[in-house]
Amino acid sequence: MNVSPATRLPLFVVGDTDFMTQSSAVIKALAKLSDVTIFDDEAGWALAAQAAPVTVVGEAKICLHMEVDVAAEKLRLGKEITRLEGELVKVKAKLANEAFVSKVPPAVLAQEHKRLADFNRALDKLRQQLVRLK
Repeated sequence: MNVSPATRLPLFVVGDTDFMTQSSAVIKALAKLSDVTIFDDEAGWALAAQAAPVTVVGEAKICLHMEVDVAAEKLRLGKEITRLEGELVKVKAKLANEAFVSKVPPAVLAQEHKRLADFNRALDKLRQQLVRLK
């Protein structure tokens, strides 16, 4: 997702209610949040947080919540996967070419192997993200 650093997101919190209530205005200002919502029960917080990444700070669980346009995100991920698959084809073709492999310096060969590994890792991450959206 391409989220602008200027985008203000809401913070959802459950636990350590006293501290969070006293500190919410300061946290909101320092973290440039749109809102700090404090939940009394874990079930309500989990429902609001959905699949957002969560961190535990002391006794509190917190997450930044952002609505995702699932269709647009699937489209974006699909385009990036297609681009990386094209790059993988190019790198594999280079590494399969005996003339290329025998003539290039070892540093260039190592760089191409690194690119291959990096593209594979990136593809795996993108495919996992796509599966989570379905």
